[in-house]
Amino acid sequence: MTIRFRNVLVASTTLALAAVGVSAAQGAESCSAYPEAKSKSIESTAVEKEFGAVPAPKKELRFAYVTKTLINEFWQDVAAGVKAEAAKHKIKVDVQAAKDESSMIEQLNLAQTVLSQKPDALLLSPQSDSNLVPVVDAAREANIPTIIIDDARTEGASTYVGTDQVAIGGKAASFFHETYPNGGKVAQIEGAAGSPNARLRIKGFKEELAKYSNLQLVASQPGNWDRLTALNATANILRQMPDLVGVYANNDGMALGVVEAVNNAGGTDKVAVVGTDGIREAKRSVADGQMRATVAEFPFEEGELGVQMALRLLGCQAIPAWIVSPQATITKANVKDFPDPKVQ
Repeated sequence: MTIRFRNVLVASTTLALAAVGVSAAQGAESCSAYPEAKSKSIESTAVEKEFGAVPAPKKELRFAYVTKTLINEFWQDVAAGVKAEAAKHKIKVDVQAAKDESSMIEQLNLAQTVLSQKPDALLLSPQSDSNLVPVVDAAREANIPTIIIDDARTEGASTYVGTDQVAIGGKAASFFHETYPNGGKVAQIEGAAGSPNARLRIKGFKEELAKYSNLQLVASQPGNWDRLTALNATANILRQMPDLVGVYANNDGMALGVVEAVNNAGGTDKVAVVGTDGIREAKRSVADGQMRATVAEFPFEEGELGVQMALRLLGCQAIPAWIVSPQATITKANVKDFPDPKVQ
């Protein structure tokens, strides 16, 4: 199955290249949109100190952003950040999204279509680390900068904006250790199998949890980024292990489903639920004492950073391949310090 899908992607590269051409008419004309940077990564908070202010556009620009889906509040906020930052610089931006987070071919087709329209920069949030490779390759041939925003780092892109996903999983495990110093049984609800973010969060959670011998991971089941799937998986785990003390879900949408299952089985005062992303609904749940915590990624700010990095590339700045965006563990004690972004 994987090989056949890969062949579809490779075959489609020819179509993408034909649509775009190899000129850089709308991209950076005097420098490479794929520079050799001095370092592999840089903290987003250090970019301005290292490279100076974001270059002002020298002409009217048009960007395109193809995201995973707009069903999930996280990707809604990334798109809102892209639009807000683009508006500051009077940049027109076309936002496109697949119907859900498993529609890889649909997302590829959308990305090829917007690339054929020769945007000045292409922002992408791929559903896997391979499904948009043909588009990235075609954009590179045309010297159009490609900025990957969160999740699937894609080989060949100009740069990647996203946080350390292994550290996110680790923070969730550390939270359980702090909450239950005497230990107990915990479970994990995993994201989609094809998602790099899911793989890295699972890795970070398991590695950190292994440091605490009195915390036992008794189940790790797929939730596929879906709230109902996560609810059902958690309900099954709780029926088999009613003495569970905590559940970590790889994103907040699934964590909210976990909360429902836990409430149906006895209540979140007995089982701590930790999510990831810091979406608005999750923060409300934390404030209400339902979800115990969410390890936040700040999606609105990631969208802003994506536009800023595109402008830096068009301004001939050799920015690193990874712009490391912030993260924080949000609990009831500090949730007021993390207000929701103003989403239009």
